[in-house]
Amino acid sequence: MDIKANARKGYILKFLLIGLGALAFGGWHLKDALISYPGLRQHADEYIEMRGPANENGDYMISDGDLQATWAEYAEPRGMPITEPKLHDEIHNLILYNYFIGGIFNAMGLWCLSVGLPAIGKWIAIKDGVLSNKRGSEIALSDITEIDKKRWEKKGIAKVSATTSDGKVQSFIIDDIQFEREPTDKIMAEIERVAGEDKITAGKPESEYEKLRVQKAAEREEREQAMNQMEDGE
Repeated sequence: MDIKANARKGYILKFLLIGLGALAFGGWHLKDALISYPGLRQHADEYIEMRGPANENGDYMISDGDLQATWAEYAEPRGMPITEPKLHDEIHNLILYNYFIGGIFNAMGLWCLSVGLPAIGKWIAIKDGVLSNKRGSEIALSDITEIDKKRWEKKGIAKVSATTSDGKVQSFIIDDIQFEREPTDKIMAEIERVAGEDKITAGKPESEYEKLRVQKAAEREEREQAMNQMEDGE
């Protein structure tokens, strides 16, 4: 039986969109940290100079009204708000905050792209009794010694191990979240059929899942028939 499962388009698109969005958001914050907020320091210096030094009581020599008028003359031609500008302590905190947020989102964006981009064009397949993938890795189904399914039921990830004729141990990941689910499940079922269900560890064979699917489908059909009969009776 020949089966091929390609990488799911939705899986790839999700990581690409999240990655690009995170990079854009993180880049905006880094721009503020590197350019926007440092650029406010000169305006803070101007405001502090206009305000002048404070006396021993913490009061400034210039009145609030005069300071506001002097600042308005400076701010309005530059398209700035006439309210008190951000001063150095606030600017420093904003720069640190934007570095922090920018760093987190850029790291997240790069990680998402590192998952999504390599998945483009990926596939796993069984052909002529050999399990293979795009990278050129191959395992003969008859050489499989273990099918680790402890993460299969909850996360759709299984690890297949085989010992080749020259004694080397190879591993292969089967992932029905990253790859098209239906053909991936068929690949897993074919692996178990050829290698033997006795090779499964920490999980149920696909034959049991198939029985459950058939049972659920039958129960659903029975419910639908019962509902139809009730409607006909009315």
